[in-house]
Amino acid sequence: MNLESALQAHEEQVDALLKSANRYVGALKAWKKACQTGHVGNRQKAAAQAEELVGALPAATRETAAAWDFDVRAYLESEAWRRELQETAAEKYSLRVLEEAENLISSPIVVRSQPSRGTLQLGKVNWPTLRPRVVAAELKRLRERTGSANSQEFVESLFAVWERISREGYPVAKFKEIYDRFCETPGYKKEHPPAAFGQEIYALHRSDVRATKKPDIRI
Repeated sequence: MNLESALQAHEEQVDALLKSANRYVGALKAWKKACQTGHVGNRQKAAAQAEELVGALPAATRETAAAWDFDVRAYLESEAWRRELQETAAEKYSLRVLEEAENLISSPIVVRSQPSRGTLQLGKVNWPTLRPRVVAAELKRLRERTGSANSQEFVESLFAVWERISREGYPVAKFKEIYDRFCETPGYKKEHPPAAFGQEIYALHRSDVRATKKPDIRI
């Protein structure tokens, strides 16, 4: 069950419908021009062509509409949407998307499915645009936008929490201890599952951010 392929096939069907519609519009324009110039022969020819073309449009439209039989709810209730989005993000954008508890993690965003609505949820935003390549592009944009802006702030927050733990007699802070301290902020855990938090740390180590003091964090 591949949404990208289903949408591509349906898009091609709509393209064919557009070509028919454009031919009809072309006949109408020729009809109008014949009226403007008084070319009676062309008027008759364009009118006949327009009548023929418009007669085929309703059936073609109904056929194209009926051709869409993809079960979006079943897709979002299964693991298919996660697999396809992960593969698309990796293939098109070299974007590493993790999975946790039937959600996807693309730091700093948690992606959840909403089958009853036929949408995704990106962080706190309802996201009705389901095409995997479009969702992957948005995840890439969000990561790039927030990554550089928040990296230094995240380093400082990490160090502050590590420093608190070290004053309590633990020179090396474990990942879980650091994470638990961040989760003391109401609502933090819901929006930042352990996998998302770990991905932020991983991304931080690969970034160009340099801190004067670095916390020693162990798994």
